[in-house]
Amino acid sequence: MSERRTEGPGAVDRWSHGTFLAELAGSPEVAKTLLSLGTPRSYEAGEHLLTEGLRETFVLLLLDGVTKVTTTAEDGHTALLAIRLGGDLVGEFAAFDNRPRSAGVTAAGAVTARRIGQRDFLECLDGHPAAGVAVSRMLVRKNRWSVRRRGDFSGCPVATRVARVLLDLVEDYGEPGHGGVLIGPRLTQAELAGLVGARERRVHQALGELAGQEVIQVGYGRTTVLSLAGLRRAALLTEPDG
Repeated sequence: MSERRTEGPGAVDRWSHGTFLAELAGSPEVAKTLLSLGTPRSYEAGEHLLTEGLRETFVLLLLDGVTKVTTTAEDGHTALLAIRLGGDLVGEFAAFDNRPRSAGVTAAGAVTARRIGQRDFLECLDGHPAAGVAVSRMLVRKNRWSVRRRGDFSGCPVATRVARVLLDLVEDYGEPGHGGVLIGPRLTQAELAGLVGARERRVHQALGELAGQEVIQVGYGRTTVLSLAGLRRAALLTEPDG
């Protein structure tokens, strides 16, 4: 499960590696400014934070919890685009271009966030270059992943979906650990089940299979990837381009 943090302007202590607020670790005053903007919001599991196609321009600065970013394919299936958690920013595309939401964001469990209006968000970026740089890096990362994304997530077997979510987490939030890459967010199996749209028992089984193949090592709330190549094979994805 992601680490619980105290909401408010001073909550800049520790954010998962790879998140937007982690990018601002060297600019704590900028992070405090962002965390003071907007209004606090809470969401329950399954609740929509952002809805694809709506015309709205606020952004959400996630404080705690895990969300899934999805879009609807032409055949009506739902494709998982990304995972975002406490410390990340969502909804910034519409704030920049005033176009309808390009994707939906749904809570995988309990989520808290700050809802920041477009004007306040853009003025913050104008007044704080460090925030603008952090947003730029985040947008580049999102674009790289969207270019690499393959296949219809909802049509995959549960074991494949679990592997793809773990790969998402490694690429976005992975940190070097003992003998492998540690997935930064502390996710419960219930939260992981919420992300892949499967029963917790089936997710537990898929994790056990990956562990038995020495692809991952599962600890209390933490997962270490021992073989990235093995995880990509389990996810039915090819090696990334250089």
